[in-house]
Amino acid sequence: MNRIIAVLAIAVTTAAPRALVAQSVDSTFAVHSGARLELQSVSGSVRIRAWSRSQIRVQAESDGARVDLDGGPDGVSVRAIPRRGDGDVDFTITVPVGTPLEIHAISADVDAGQVCGSARLGSISGGVTLVCAAGDVEVESVSGDVSATDIRNGHTEISSTSGDVQVRQVQGSLSARSVSGDVSLDRVDGDDVGVETVSGDIGFSGPIHSSGRYRFRSHSGDVTVRVDGDLNASVTVSTFSGDFEPDWPITINPGTRGRMHGQDWEFTVGNGGARLTLESFSGTIYLRRGSSPRRED
Repeated sequence: MNRIIAVLAIAVTTAAPRALVAQSVDSTFAVHSGARLELQSVSGSVRIRAWSRSQIRVQAESDGARVDLDGGPDGVSVRAIPRRGDGDVDFTITVPVGTPLEIHAISADVDAGQVCGSARLGSISGGVTLVCAAGDVEVESVSGDVSATDIRNGHTEISSTSGDVQVRQVQGSLSARSVSGDVSLDRVDGDDVGVETVSGDIGFSGPIHSSGRYRFRSHSGDVTVRVDGDLNASVTVSTFSGDFEPDWPITINPGTRGRMHGQDWEFTVGNGGARLTLESFSGTIYLRRGSSPRRED
């Protein structure tokens, strides 16, 4: 691939000869089907959208950082290099529909919409938003909120340490984690779902497939599972100081402990095909029918 350092407009303040330079970039690369986009940035913002052309267009406005581009038919690599540790870059990138994305940032917000390919998106102190992906997906942030919508045909991993996690319209297996944020999953259709948070609430809505495995764990938050359709599951519930409120009549299996408060117990609903684990140390656990009123709100 041909290496390009795009410096199309430079302005230097004469009164401050050591001032950081501003840079404007607008470069377009012709690419083959399946070409990848890789980007590394430090601060600023990253916005990615799709079009029908077989081209990747990179636009950037830099306040001091250098923008390096390395592009060819198989993909484009973009890197923002700060000068003396400073320099925001605001990226606007347009790619063919289905382009695989690999985006890493430090303090930049990342927003990828309607590309609908596989994606690995991450930011340390920025928020990350993904709308439409197919295939395997990873979305993560350390101190920002993360959101993923309309994901299908793969495995999705989404996490934040101190931010909220929000997932909508996912088909396929899913793993979602947060330490001090809430985790909300709406219209999730998969047969392998695992959700964990330490001090936040967990909310889930979607079908529970008879062949599936589902695990929802929170230490100090509530856990709400709203089941769309029939429930056929072997259910394990664990809580120390919280309560359990099911919409289904239950019969505690022999050999398990508990009287609906502060213990562990197991029971079976329907044919017991799915495996459903619900845990909260000090929060309330709700097992709801999808059509039931949201009394826990």
